[in-house]
Amino acid sequence: MKESCEIKSENMVENEIGVDLEERKKVPITTILAFLLASICTAIVLEFLITDRSCLKSEFNTGLPDGNTSANNHFKYATFPPIKPKDCHLQHVVGILQEIGYEETAIDDTNWTLLWAHEYPFRSLSERMRNLLPSQTVNHFPGIGFITSKVDLSTSALPFMPKAFRLPEQRNEFEKYSQGKPNSLFVEKHNKHRSISIRPPSAVNLSSTDSFIQEFVDNPFLVDGYKFDIGVYVVLTSINPLMVYMYSGDVLFRYCPEKYYPFDTENVDKYVVGDNYLATWDVPSLKKYFDTFGGSMRAAFDAYVRDQSLDPSVIWIQVEDIIRQTIFSKLNNIIMAMRPFKKGNFFELLRFDLILDDNLQVYLMEVNMSPNLSSAHFKPNALLYEQILYNVFNLVGVGSSLKTVKTSLFNEDIITSDKNIAVKLNDCAKNMCHRSCNKPECDLCLPCLKASEVDILRKAHYEYLHKIEMKRIFPKTMISSADFNLEAEIRNLSTMDSRLTRWFYEKCKEEPSWC
Repeated sequence: MKESCEIKSENMVENEIGVDLEERKKVPITTILAFLLASICTAIVLEFLITDRSCLKSEFNTGLPDGNTSANNHFKYATFPPIKPKDCHLQHVVGILQEIGYEETAIDDTNWTLLWAHEYPFRSLSERMRNLLPSQTVNHFPGIGFITSKVDLSTSALPFMPKAFRLPEQRNEFEKYSQGKPNSLFVEKHNKHRSISIRPPSAVNLSSTDSFIQEFVDNPFLVDGYKFDIGVYVVLTSINPLMVYMYSGDVLFRYCPEKYYPFDTENVDKYVVGDNYLATWDVPSLKKYFDTFGGSMRAAFDAYVRDQSLDPSVIWIQVEDIIRQTIFSKLNNIIMAMRPFKKGNFFELLRFDLILDDNLQVYLMEVNMSPNLSSAHFKPNALLYEQILYNVFNLVGVGSSLKTVKTSLFNEDIITSDKNIAVKLNDCAKNMCHRSCNKPECDLCLPCLKASEVDILRKAHYEYLHKIEMKRIFPKTMISSADFNLEAEIRNLSTMDSRLTRWFYEKCKEEPSWC
């Protein structure tokens, strides 16, 4: 406590009166008592009624400009395009933001801290996106279209995607490929996914300029005879270095409204998931697990798989690997696209749509930017969407309870400080890394880290504390440090991704919950 906030001692009071004992004898006792009483009252007022809070030690500092909070000190969000009164596609986004203390503002205002863009904002809002304030966050990464473009992704020759061809550019490759598979079927898709049909190779329109063709997986895994797809929610919090999480609380399962067999290419309800899909709670074998015993969609499905004497874990191991490989396949393109937007804080919520064959082989069909989060069609999905959003906002710092405290001050060290990221203390001391950082053993030692590297590790530590049900899938999670082949994992990684992976490995060695 500063001196101005303290009750004065007897000697200090005596000095302030400015008289010695001899002089006090000459002053009437009533005057002395009145003066002492006034001094004591003044000290009490300073102690308990002080309005200058700068002397208090437990203050918070967000680092936000004064203009970034409203009169009520609420944080603000904007939407793009702006929400209209009758819109319901963002009802859960808006609802959760309001629950955690955010207020809506216009996108033209400068005091929003979160922009939730339902459409890609980097074309029409390009200039603004290049000049974001340090306190502003946007829910898309520049260049994410390299992953979410259906044509680009399908024709990327990834091993877990059904073989696909652009038309007419890859006509010759398709003809050569289909000659060896005369009995195969191919899905012909409009480039903007407005239509879909299944055809044998001989019936494909090879002169089309607005479609692509993809091999059809004709042996799907069925539940009670219904084909389905799996929607897995994925969050990217950083591109360089890469940080990827998967929501582990549940998965969106959507079942075709009609049974797959007898197969009919003209009846798309047998093999295409539309808006009016069959929900988990309407599938007979899943209903008991979902309704009666209260399981999630994923838990109900896993229970069904075990009923078939199969192991569902092999599915989810594939899913995580598919997510990692897909993002890595386009990572350099996204990094290039981000160069004009270095000032910004971005994150991305994606939905990976996958299917499963009867051998439990997982295939990626597409990746959705701005996935549907509206429960207008299926009210029970509201909980899933709200839990996903709550997890995402906490992970990226939007939903921090300390950040939304009604004060303009907040010290970030309370959550994550440099001491929280220090690792390899014995090795750092042994190699005297505080004196020289030339040895490779010193590259993770705190005295040898650049400011930008410290920021990256502090961000990783913050996300670890706030991930809730977000499972980290890159850097890859570990069963334990002893079972993790570190050298194999970092062999083909960039310097930044390698450093982050090794840091998580060291944290895992210190505390298994970090694995």
